[in-house]
Amino acid sequence: MQNGQRDIKSAEIVTIGTEMLLGDLVDTNTAWISQRLAALGVSMYRHTTVGDNNDRIIGALKDAASRADLVVTTGGLGPTSDDLTNACLGILTGRPMVEYPEARRHVDEKFAKFGREPTPSNYKQALFPEGTELIPNPLGTAPGALVAWEGTLFATLPGVPAEMKRMFEETLEPLIRSRSDGSIVSKTLHFAGIGESALAERVQDFLDATDPTVAPLAGQGRVRLRITTRAATEEQAHGKIEPVEREILNRLGEYFFGEDEETLESSVGRLLGERGATVALAESCTGGLISKRLTDVAGSSAYFEEGFVTYSNASKERLLGVPSGMLAEHGAVSEPVARAMAEGARKASGADYGLSVTGVAGPDGGTEEKPVGLVYVGVADAEGAVAEKLDLTAWARSRGSIRERSANRALDLLRLRIEGRDGA
Repeated sequence: MQNGQRDIKSAEIVTIGTEMLLGDLVDTNTAWISQRLAALGVSMYRHTTVGDNNDRIIGALKDAASRADLVVTTGGLGPTSDDLTNACLGILTGRPMVEYPEARRHVDEKFAKFGREPTPSNYKQALFPEGTELIPNPLGTAPGALVAWEGTLFATLPGVPAEMKRMFEETLEPLIRSRSDGSIVSKTLHFAGIGESALAERVQDFLDATDPTVAPLAGQGRVRLRITTRAATEEQAHGKIEPVEREILNRLGEYFFGEDEETLESSVGRLLGERGATVALAESCTGGLISKRLTDVAGSSAYFEEGFVTYSNASKERLLGVPSGMLAEHGAVSEPVARAMAEGARKASGADYGLSVTGVAGPDGGTEEKPVGLVYVGVADAEGAVAEKLDLTAWARSRGSIRERSANRALDLLRLRIEGRDGA
């Protein structure tokens, strides 16, 4: 890379594509890149989305460069006339577009692998501003570009998530690390069963600190705390993080379920695996979501026994043995039925634990007595069954949020039960 470039401490992301502005595609790349940059200790200044228009792209790139050490773009690297990213970068930097032989060979090799011949337009993906350092693309035909201009480093990446992630991890992330003063280390702690504001109150002194920094990230009934610091060596950075982590866990340990890449489902799976235990699911309003999340974890066949999706009262009776009188008296969305569903799943499958969810996910179907957002989760083992009422009425307009939050609380209730704690 060009000499004389400053350390990378700040960044902006520019997403390019009219399809993003129109809502035809959902931009997941920006969230992923932001998370990775935060873990590297790079501050994110702004996210910008711009359509396929020369003037607007150039303006967005120039504006971002006025604030950030690093500008990452996604999209606009294809072979068609509306793929403008690298050409706009050439105009901004005042550099002519030149064909890179290695990029042309890459296009030829990819098409040969596909058993096809490239068209002249495909070779547009071999054109870059003069002085570009290419970002290899092992998965697609379009390499990315690294271009330094007036102290800012531009990195152009494709919009295809799999290609973008591979290129970021293999080229951009090592480059950022090499352009940082010392080692940047982050550690993420995961909590469930406590809201973001309640958690923040307990650790506000750490949230106000500047080194290490502690940042809360909330989502759908879970809260993360990311601890980040910079030091001369990685060992020294871990040494700065350790006492902060220890004190946070001293205050919030009852809600802690894992660190870094661990999820609620992988945490539950680990606990079941350690005990040689199994679980069965009885889901109504979540429609198999919890079963999917548990079985997304590699090795889940060792502890996932069976899953029942019982939407109707008849299926609850037939598959889980929920008494018809109980359904008539209390209704499907009730604490007694949640307990019976959990116990029924456990007995029908022979699993050690049964986990259940029943509720009103909406947006329709609620009543004054049982509004949209009323959910019960239950867990059963050899000692008996318990259930917990969830008031998710604040998310009554979002069926997805109610289902996701219900799944998260159910998994956490199971985790606590496995650990011998009563979470109800």
